[in-house]
Amino acid sequence: MTTIHCELCRVGLSIKRVQKLASERDPIKWANFIHRISQYLASYIIALDEVSKDDCTYARLWGRSEKGTPVKVSQPFVRKRHFSMLAGMVLDEGIVVAQVIEGSFNWNLFLNFLREDLVSPFICNVLILSCMLCY
Repeated sequence: MTTIHCELCRVGLSIKRVQKLASERDPIKWANFIHRISQYLASYIIALDEVSKDDCTYARLWGRSEKGTPVKVSQPFVRKRHFSMLAGMVLDEGIVVAQVIEGSFNWNLFLNFLREDLVSPFICNVLILSCMLCY
């Protein structure tokens, strides 16, 4: 193992933490989204995002690449029993509203969250839904 490690170092590869990217990410759609949203003031925006955690997602945390470049791996996410959270975030205040459930949010739960938790107490001009496959 030491010989292999020394040879990999000699050719310019180093050990780094893997940067995991969603395989669905599209850099062109992301750039278009940033261009469109930049017309609004930050104080007008509430960003809404969904995150989830399951029991069996596994990924390599370390990898090799040339010095000065990150290690990137595109992998599908494995699902089993998991929890989901919707959170509304404001730039100056952080998370202002959140809801956690076991499983995934469906259309009715999502609309209920929007009506009862987000729209009623907050008045905003722009709502960003970053849980869509736009980036």
